[in-house]
Amino acid sequence: MYSAEKIRYLRCKSCGQEFSERKGTALWNCKLPESKAVAVAEQLSEGSSQAATARLLKVSRESVRRLERCLGSHGRLFHDQQVQSLVCSSLQADERHGYAGSKDRPCWEAELLEPKSRLIVERVQGERNEDLARRLLRGGKARLRDFQDLAFFSDGWECYATLFPQVFGTPYQPKRRGARGRRPRERYRLTRRQAHVQVLKRREGRRVVEVRLRMAHGSRKRIDLELERLGYTTPNTSAIERLNATARRMDAFSVRKTLAFARRPESREHRGDWRMTVYNFARPHRSLRLPLPEPIGRRRYQPCSPAMAAGLTERIWTIREILLHQVFPRPVRDNLT
Repeated sequence: MYSAEKIRYLRCKSCGQEFSERKGTALWNCKLPESKAVAVAEQLSEGSSQAATARLLKVSRESVRRLERCLGSHGRLFHDQQVQSLVCSSLQADERHGYAGSKDRPCWEAELLEPKSRLIVERVQGERNEDLARRLLRGGKARLRDFQDLAFFSDGWECYATLFPQVFGTPYQPKRRGARGRRPRERYRLTRRQAHVQVLKRREGRRVVEVRLRMAHGSRKRIDLELERLGYTTPNTSAIERLNATARRMDAFSVRKTLAFARRPESREHRGDWRMTVYNFARPHRSLRLPLPEPIGRRRYQPCSPAMAAGLTERIWTIREILLHQVFPRPVRDNLT
């Protein structure tokens, strides 16, 4: 035992290595009491800034900043451990604009959402270029059980249309015509169960005046089948656009029409990874609630989180349970390269 909280110090019987029982958790080597650390994590997940959290809980700002880094790293590892082998037939993608360093330095974050369960499948951050879209799609592909049965909805960004067959398709080498000249470039073949539709919006000022659809890949028949499963009438990205509004309320660095911005890109990334974990596992989603067979008092619905709707867990996790859950880095998978 050590510290005032009586934390156990363990020794492995096989190798003799000694380690704390908090090894692999977000509170490993944490200098704050457990109750105070949980309160800090709850405040940060509600969108409070570092300064406001430190002022409300009467802790130093450096302690909040240090714990936020641990929360981000732990949240990413927790997400990598839990969100695997997903069974889903559609994904929505979108990007969100922000700043890091100063108001002159844009910093984008892109996310993949499973619209039926509202689960955030993947999140990446960086400049809005082809590399950002490639990392997003490859990360999402690695978490799917069957990526060859997928309906993909996105905005009109050309990188999605270019990279969708490269990431989710099967490469093949076309035959060369004749015996001379260069061989044709490698191409990619999609299955009949794969389709990609883009929602193009034309704006005048701040208002959307026209919405057009473009079939980038696949058939409209596959998209119509997915729309019937989701209960939609027309292809759209409404689920992830609603997530953008929720994410800005949970992240103090992303609030619109304010001077708030992250001082460093790492701070924005840590806050985003922690927000993603809390949203998926620790927050009930109103549209996912299930009616009870019999009302319990005035309670008629069973709360449900996105992770529960996706079949990843059977309960809503608490912030404390996530912090004390042991996670360790996973080896890099082949389909991520």
